Amino acid sequence: MIDGTKDSLVLTNAPVFGAEIMASEFRTNLFTRDIIPTDNYLSIQFPNQQTFLIGKIWISLASSVVLVLVIIGIFGFAIYTILNQKKISEIKNDFINNMTHEFKTPISTVALACEALQDDDVKKNDTFLKRYISIIQAENKRLGMQVEKVLQMATLEKKDFKLKLETLDMHEVIDRALANINIQIEKRNGKIDKRLQAGNNEVLADEVHLTNIIYNLLDNASKYSPEKPEITIATHNYNGGIIVRISDKGIGMSREVMSRIFEKFYREPTGNRHDVKGFGLGLTYVKTMLDALGGTISVKSEIARGSTFEIYLPQNG
Repeated sequence: MIDGTKDSLVLTNAPVFGAEIMASEFRTNLFTRDIIPTDNYLSIQFPNQQTFLIGKIWISLASSVVLVLVIIGIFGFAIYTILNQKKISEIKNDFINNMTHEFKTPISTVALACEALQDDDVKKNDTFLKRYISIIQAENKRLGMQVEKVLQMATLEKKDFKLKLETLDMHEVIDRALANINIQIEKRNGKIDKRLQAGNNEVLADEVHLTNIIYNLLDNASKYSPEKPEITIATHNYNGGIIVRISDKGIGMSREVMSRIFEKFYREPTGNRHDVKGFGLGLTYVKTMLDALGGTISVKSEIARGSTFEIYLPQNG
């Protein structure tokens, strides 16, 4: 208790906190109803107030913080899921658009050829007859290959395939792939610069899959070169293996596209455009088969300047 007239403590149970009690904000006037008011006060000092209060509420406070963090985490995950689903939806729509186009063209060609074969004049002309039959066979083969590409991915995902490993000459494999791709390159007045400089060019691999790997990379280089394709394929030995580098001067890719090109069905979203054919399965196949063969693949690209794919395969001895 404080005597206001003398500004001194009259009664206290904690003399060591005298100054703090005198200055405390927790004080009230005593005996306010007396006829002759006295200038006496009751003052309370609460030492370690914050520590005491936190000790009482820390469980509730910690629970609130955890709950807020959980809510923020759930919200962030929901946003991530929505954005991811949006990307998947774009890829799916682009895939469906391109698949429809890829199937519609040969089906229409076959329908026109069948209609032409019903003409009596065509039936009498062996040249026309053979021509239209060959068109139907070619388009039917093309349809079969497109369906096979889609179905093949299920096998690749399950790793349900067997490799027929044998010692192969990488340069001969490249020459076979070039023989298949050269026709479409020459049609566009393009050129392929071959720089096969690897001294040790033998690898242990599956001939069919290795040829397909090289062909797919060359086909991509051609497809994404809007004008006359200028492609370079080179080899050299490095770190106990062989490197095959395929470069083009095409449209190139952004960093975002480069980070996703090996995903199944992924193609850079272009809307309802079909200037570049395919389902976005080629590079997925390349990556899967190189993993199975113990190899690696990397890519460097600049928009409007072209892309370079580099594959590495280990060699024995």
